[in-house]
Amino acid sequence: MAGIPLDVISDICNQVGQWQHAFLSETSLKRYRRACAWTMSEVAKAAAGGATAAVGEAFQDPTPWMRRAFKYMRALNKGSDEVDADVFVLPSQSIVMKYSMGDGPNVRRPGDVGLAKDTILVPNWKNLQLTQGINRNSYGNLPGGVAARLAREALGQLAKHRAPGRWGVYKGELDVGGSRVMGYIARPPRGYAPIGKNGREIVVNLGRPRALLVAIQQATYKPVMQPFYDKAMRKAVERIPAQMGGELRDAIEYRAANGGMRRLGAA
Repeated sequence: MAGIPLDVISDICNQVGQWQHAFLSETSLKRYRRACAWTMSEVAKAAAGGATAAVGEAFQDPTPWMRRAFKYMRALNKGSDEVDADVFVLPSQSIVMKYSMGDGPNVRRPGDVGLAKDTILVPNWKNLQLTQGINRNSYGNLPGGVAARLAREALGQLAKHRAPGRWGVYKGELDVGGSRVMGYIARPPRGYAPIGKNGREIVVNLGRPRALLVAIQQATYKPVMQPFYDKAMRKAVERIPAQMGGELRDAIEYRAANGGMRRLGAA
């Protein structure tokens, strides 16, 4: 996900190109190139802003991190025949955003950087709350650092300040509904239970193990972002006529204010 679609690029080039004759009839090639660079920069800026706003339309409770996904680069015109401005997604956010784009459902498998490098983990919110006191954050996700903390505890690296009553964590398999699932599992605390009538006690688990984060082989996502992204791109491109027209008027007014206007090719 590095740039805007090819059909949008073609649309931009065609619309900007339609103004070439008007500019060369009234001003200079240099001024036309400058107008192209400025207009494409403004289109890229509007496209990035529109795509950012679209994140809020496509996703429920998107995080500030997701809202920072889209950026743009202004055109640098150094007198060449090429003018280039870019809209792009930051690398980290693109890992998430790419699954919400495209023409149809996207299948995600382990392999992405970060927590999904080796496996895809799905939270069991009921068990997380019961055994760890963890609830969804305001964006409906795991609070920051929770998955990493569970991974450390599964390796035996216990936190110095553990909340009272929090269950231990290990990584392994568990039978859930007749199926074996792999993931991070909460180990119940142990205590004493009486046995027989003579006051004897044995150590038992005070509960049953509960799955916290379950590993799955793949997940399927709908391209919920694509229609909103396309709409933002089209709206940005629609700015071209007004932008180029304004640049042409400024060029004509500038030449008129600096010694009159001479058409190219005139004696």
